[in-house]
Amino acid sequence: MIRLIAEGWLGMQGALRLLTFRKGGEACFNVSMEGFWRSFGGMLFALPLVMLIHLERNYLGVSVDAATYFSIFFATWISFPIAAGVAVTIVGAQHRFLPWVILHNWGVVWLYCVIAAIWSLQVIGVINAELRDFLFFLYGYLRILVHWRIAYVTLGLPTITSAFTAAVPALVSFIVLVGISQALAATPAGS
Repeated sequence: MIRLIAEGWLGMQGALRLLTFRKGGEACFNVSMEGFWRSFGGMLFALPLVMLIHLERNYLGVSVDAATYFSIFFATWISFPIAAGVAVTIVGAQHRFLPWVILHNWGVVWLYCVIAAIWSLQVIGVINAELRDFLFFLYGYLRILVHWRIAYVTLGLPTITSAFTAAVPALVSFIVLVGISQALAATPAGS
């Protein structure tokens, strides 16, 4: 467990360095098969943030059913490597699959930090609902840029190809989100 925490901390530092265009981030990742499986420990780093976000949304009266919310969290996390595998096969970058997934798994924790920070600002009264919605509008663009940057750094493809490749898992993630939301909304209570 201590090794996972150390690898996670190093992975998150490396992801932040790469996302902020600083040198040395590549050396922070274990790009072996063992590192691939350990990178899913990023879910453990993100889970407290996801729980905080859920509690903050409940507090503000903008809640989503817990089963739906956490199902979406786990399903989108698991759908990424499947969609990424298809995407790298299409563009012929299969040899870069492991680094892409590893960096994604550690890098996406930073996106959960941003989401939690926005909700926290409203909970403590620094911003109102309108400003929160505007920040989430901006967050949508940040999310796209983060996923593009991760694909660009790891896949070694041209800029536009990296953007289109990163769009495949993002689209699958959206489909998973909508699918789970619709499926669980259609389920009668108490079933």
